[in-house]
Amino acid sequence: MHRITRKLSFFRRNQFVLFGVFWILMSTFYLLSQILSEEDSTFNYFMSFGYLIIGLLYFYQNHRYGQKKGEYIEWNDTVLNYQQNFGKFHSYKISSLINTTVTKNNFIIKAQNAQGTMASLKGYSEEDIARLKERFNKD
Repeated sequence: MHRITRKLSFFRRNQFVLFGVFWILMSTFYLLSQILSEEDSTFNYFMSFGYLIIGLLYFYQNHRYGQKKGEYIEWNDTVLNYQQNFGKFHSYKISSLINTTVTKNNFIIKAQNAQGTMASLKGYSEEDIARLKERFNKD
């Protein structure tokens, strides 16, 4: 199979981990502020526990989408596959495609029964876009 891969920024690749770390740090901050303060208030304990839960949920999302990190388009003579970053996997039989269009910024896939999708080509290299145009633009 031929595959082209989109280069993602550091933040896009690690967004769940970064947000998880942020919320865990906020949880630690509220817990330490409660421990170091002389007032007896349960508010900071509740905030610390809530932020800890949010941080752990972000780490769970990172684990859940671990295999879906990255975006690519791959094809061979029979199948066209498109994987969105942290998103849905699209697979089409090439024989059932109505039309495919490769523009400067988008790859438009039209399939039967109003199926299809539009993939943004921002982040793909010029060589990859040229390979895609060579295969799917049959003007």
